[in-house]
Amino acid sequence: MDSKISNTTTVVATADDSMPGKIPFQEQTKFRMQRLCECFKFFHKIAFLFLTYNAVLSIYRSRENCWDMAFVISCYAELILLFWCLKKYECLSADAPLEHKYQLKVVVWVLTTVLTVSFAWRVSQIMPLCLKIVVWGMSGSVIVAGFYAFFIFNGDVKEANDYSKLAEQDKELYYDLQLNPEDKV
Repeated sequence: MDSKISNTTTVVATADDSMPGKIPFQEQTKFRMQRLCECFKFFHKIAFLFLTYNAVLSIYRSRENCWDMAFVISCYAELILLFWCLKKYECLSADAPLEHKYQLKVVVWVLTTVLTVSFAWRVSQIMPLCLKIVVWGMSGSVIVAGFYAFFIFNGDVKEANDYSKLAEQDKELYYDLQLNPEDKV
């Protein structure tokens, strides 16, 4: 079912919902959220163009230093691969094989690890020894936390949402705003 947002205006629901043409408040909120998401659909394209522009500019500036150019090219390639894998993982259906999902998780974790290590290596080149230890410690903790989140933590979403600090009424509104599987298609 393809749900398109129309440009028609909706009337705010009152206590008396028996009149035709009135939409309940929760439905209005859902329509507003969908309309807001439609407005920001092009941001990923702008971000990609900005990333590409900066990569080309950095390659141009580092054309005389092979190691700097290799660093910029490798980071750009890793980011593009990471975004592609994340998009592919996001587009997997619920009935996709678990083996395929697991392989994509492994690739995403490896790419984020390589990016983290390369940035830590690059930043630690200009730091004194005590700050190098801090940079490598933070990078190691990010890598270990990512591994734990991807492969060890197996809690379901409801359990993870119970740890949030939202009030109960906000949680109910959040669950009402989530799209059904039919609406996602």
